[in-house]
Amino acid sequence: MKRLIVPIVMFATVLAAATPAFAQSKDFAGSWVLDAEKSGSKEGPPMIILTLTDKEFTARMGNEKARLMTFNLDGSETTLAEGVKTKAAWKGSKLAATVVTERGPETLTISRDGAWLVMEGAHPEHGPMKLYFKKAPAK
Repeated sequence: MKRLIVPIVMFATVLAAATPAFAQSKDFAGSWVLDAEKSGSKEGPPMIILTLTDKEFTARMGNEKARLMTFNLDGSETTLAEGVKTKAAWKGSKLAATVVTERGPETLTISRDGAWLVMEGAHPEHGPMKLYFKKAPAK
């Protein structure tokens, strides 16, 4: 009996130590809907659709038909329509994504907090923001 308890206690200890790592996942892919209550604001895209590979990620902000924005994950710039440029890079478990327009650069960080997708940044007109998104139900 004692032989059985030791491995169970060790497994429980390892699992407890690893739990914070699960909370900071890099799993951003999917459709996410704004949780205005948790965010404390309705300002922000009602939906975000993200795809993620080891080399790039794409984003549609608003709905399935919104303009597709592609970001290289190595920090190099991608030029989209109308001269808009994008770039992104991992900063630990957070993804820093920058969009450069004629108004200048805007950078957002995307991260996970448990089941939530968190988007943080500073809006030029509204100041700092922190928005929470929950996974959209499967269709």
